[in-house]
Amino acid sequence: MTRRSTLTPARPLLVGAVAAEAVKLWTLLSHRMLAAGALLTIIGTGALLSVSLRSRLADPRFAGQTITAEPMQFMDSVLWAQIVVAVLAVLATTGEYTSGQARLSLLALPARSPWLAAKALVLATLGFLIGAIGAACGLGLSVLILAGSDVVYAPRLGESVALALGSGAYLAAIAVLATGLAAALRHVAGALTAVLGLLVVAPPLVSSIPGIGEAADYTPTYAGRRLISDFHSVAQLDPWTGFGVLALWAVVALLVAGVLLHLRDA
Repeated sequence: MTRRSTLTPARPLLVGAVAAEAVKLWTLLSHRMLAAGALLTIIGTGALLSVSLRSRLADPRFAGQTITAEPMQFMDSVLWAQIVVAVLAVLATTGEYTSGQARLSLLALPARSPWLAAKALVLATLGFLIGAIGAACGLGLSVLILAGSDVVYAPRLGESVALALGSGAYLAAIAVLATGLAAALRHVAGALTAVLGLLVVAPPLVSSIPGIGEAADYTPTYAGRRLISDFHSVAQLDPWTGFGVLALWAVVALLVAGVLLHLRDA
């Protein structure tokens, strides 16, 4: 007679690591507040823009003009929300080192890569949810606020869904990029400087330099935002090519962080 084992099969390594990182991320109040702030930034800015467009109808300065709106106008708030998402990713990653939690996290796993992959996956998922839900709510509010007014605004469902998903994909990639840079640098101040400098300062700075202005179109912000906004640039990348450039930045940052994680002590 054979004896049946009562042991339950172990969960896949990455699944357990993802669950642990999700708990750590959502446990801190500061992380929840930053996530809520990013979400409200997208929704609130969309609502304020709708109110502003409607108020133009009673403004004498716009008398006789046709007030129009396009769904992409309401996506500019995602570019503000990316700053909050990037800060959240940096704090969640560097906080592991400042608190010493990184040592415990790595001791709990037989390999180091799953820890970094799990953290990037959790933060990317949160970034996607913030972008997709925020954009969907912002676009929905724009329809409600502008309905019945003389503002010419007729968003198509397919376009709105694409913009909501694109916003989620954009913020997910930004979260992975910030996670990779933060894991490579390990210091809060240095990581914040590098991430915000790359996202906010570098694009307009590079574009203002004669001879290399086109290179600005390949910075993360200018390339990735092609997915959710239409603006003139030198390279004029198509939406998915631009997002591919942003994704490449994110993957390279994460790979560099992974190599350094194996070469350095926790």
